[in-house]
Amino acid sequence: GGAGGGNPFGGMGGMGGMGDAMSKAQGMMKNPKIMELMTKAQSNPKMMSILNECMSNPAAIKKYENDPEVKDLITELKKVM
Repeated sequence: GGAGGGNPFGGMGGMGGMGDAMSKAQGMMKNPKIMELMTKAQSNPKMMSILNECMSNPAAIKKYENDPEVKDLITELKKVM
């Protein structure tokens, strides 16, 4: 299964498999390189779309690892995912 869409952090009632995702998210927030890349990504709708896709579906990273625009971010994300 998997969440339908919407806010992945909404409705924290049943933690199910979210504990692992939360620890990964916390790990990312502690990585200054990722934070720098995320800050840049926030001003780029394409990057945000790709980022959201990769966060909800880590397998999507494979699609983008050769995209020069997102390559740095993907490389850093792979380290913590």
